Amino acid sequence: MGKEKGFALTSIRAREMRRFLEREGYVVEAGQHKHLKLRHDQLGNVLLPLRPSDNRSHVALKQITRAMELAPEELMRRVK
Repeated sequence: MGKEKGFALTSIRAREMRRFLEREGYVVEAGQHKHLKLRHDQLGNVLLPLRPSDNRSHVALKQITRAMELAPEELMRRVK
């Protein structure tokens, strides 16, 4: 398996992503989870690592872009 092309990644910490998602209307779902679960009434749910200093993985960023119906480049631009 090769790497996907066209998805430029920069390092985004879970803390930065959580702030961005909360500004976009996501709320933390209460409960005991291995990850921080955020939900949105109209968009898909997303998971973040519990440790805020962890970086987001390529797979996790793709999951967030699908949930928010954004292009990867648009997500990266809006988070920073």
